[in-house]
Amino acid sequence: MRKRREYKLTSAVERVEEDIRAILRKRKSTRYFEGIVLMYSLIENVVKWLVFLKLVWDKCDRVLAERELGSLKQFVNQQDFSSSLNLAFVTGLINHSLFFSIDKIRRERNDLVHQCYLFIHRRNPRVLRAKLERLVRITDDLFVVFNSLVEATGADDSYDIFKVRRRKQMLI
Repeated sequence: MRKRREYKLTSAVERVEEDIRAILRKRKSTRYFEGIVLMYSLIENVVKWLVFLKLVWDKCDRVLAERELGSLKQFVNQQDFSSSLNLAFVTGLINHSLFFSIDKIRRERNDLVHQCYLFIHRRNPRVLRAKLERLVRITDDLFVVFNSLVEATGADDSYDIFKVRRRKQMLI
């Protein structure tokens, strides 16, 4: 029987962060677009992780069975970006300002995915760099919230939830 290969979410995020910061530091304009797409994906998945952590934390009066934890993961994985973002806002995970910023990113991402040929700035390095820098700032704000929630809940110590199986479509 083959052992599943797993990795820590935090390691994957650190690698993404290193790549993005290197792209910006070295002014690799040919990779700005790639960085933007990568940041869109990272932000969406961090929002989902926040919602998942919140759901686990709200049930902290007891240790969750693996089956219940799996059901929570499945529920969060079924949410699209908009639904996850709305859940993060209504549960108080993120404030209105961060919600508004991320919702704008969500709309930009949808426009890019569904109308890529209309992305008129895709060859303008100055515009792409500014967009990538903005995404990094918003992601930094999102990780402040994420890290605070992890610290408050101790969820990783209890459930080792930051293990991610390779070849899964979603992070959780």
